[in-house]
Amino acid sequence: MNQYLNRVESGYFDRALLVYGRGGQECVRCGTEIEKMTIGGRGSHFCPNCQRPPRYR
Repeated sequence: MNQYLNRVESGYFDRALLVYGRGGQECVRCGTEIEKMTIGGRGSHFCPNCQRPPRYR
């Protein structure tokens, strides 16, 4: 597991991603509140306005 750890700096998700960990805050793109839902036992954040619904064929 050590080969997967970055020993120089801590995680970057909060700086690089626009919705990660921002549940309840405004979307930086449109201002809609970011929602959080649990999928497969893990949290997932998304903007209900910017995130397109899945296309069904």
